[in-house]
Amino acid sequence: LPISQLESLRFKANQIVESIQTLQRTIEAGGQNVMPPWPDILSKYNLILSQTHSFYSSLTSSLSASQQSSLSQTQTRSPYEKIVLHPAVGMTDQQFDNEMIPLLRNQQTTDVLQQENATVRRLAECMVTRGTLATSGMQNQSDQPMPGVGMGRTHRVTQEDILRECAEIRDAHDRRVERAERAVLLLRDKYEWKQRVEVEVEEPEELEWDPRVSQKNVTVPGGSDADVDAEEGQSSDEEEVVEGELAGDD
Repeated sequence: LPISQLESLRFKANQIVESIQTLQRTIEAGGQNVMPPWPDILSKYNLILSQTHSFYSSLTSSLSASQQSSLSQTQTRSPYEKIVLHPAVGMTDQQFDNEMIPLLRNQQTTDVLQQENATVRRLAECMVTRGTLATSGMQNQSDQPMPGVGMGRTHRVTQEDILRECAEIRDAHDRRVERAERAVLLLRDKYEWKQRVEVEVEEPEELEWDPRVSQKNVTVPGGSDADVDAEEGQSSDEEEVVEGELAGDD
């Protein structure tokens, strides 16, 4: 190594030795039975770590430029070797597909494809047009009567028929969602929590309540019963409206 690099390494080594001695004196505390503050110990220890790391970096990067250039020329490798995906051992095409395709993420795995096909098949069995089962030849009779065409005629299922049925299913679902939302709004208006906890009559201290005044109030006979009957009739009407929204035609 050049003399300048050796001098630099010796200076860094002396710094490490001095830092270790300083930490030792701090811990000994002059022979007294005391414990120095923890932040002081931690700071001196971190200083030793940083100096040791600097010394290690100087040792690893001590090669000269000429040595590095000659070493790089002798150990030159193709950059394509780092980006090419290839197996370490020979394998057949089927094994290569099973091993490499999931890694490349350009095609679904076999389990995912099987699960997707099973899901599509179950959904198609619930449809009138039989969905993809009718167009892919997975059923025995591809010609079947279509709804609304008549019993005597048969119609070959096409992609347009499947899309039309999917649109009808989506519209029916949207209508059910709208009815459910209206029913929830009616229930929220009927059983609003603010109305249940709201105090309509002011507190006695706000009215400067006098018990002698309350004793003079005369209740009207039959008035409370009439109010109860009116409220019951109104609640029954609202319940009928909510039930009608929930039990609407699909």
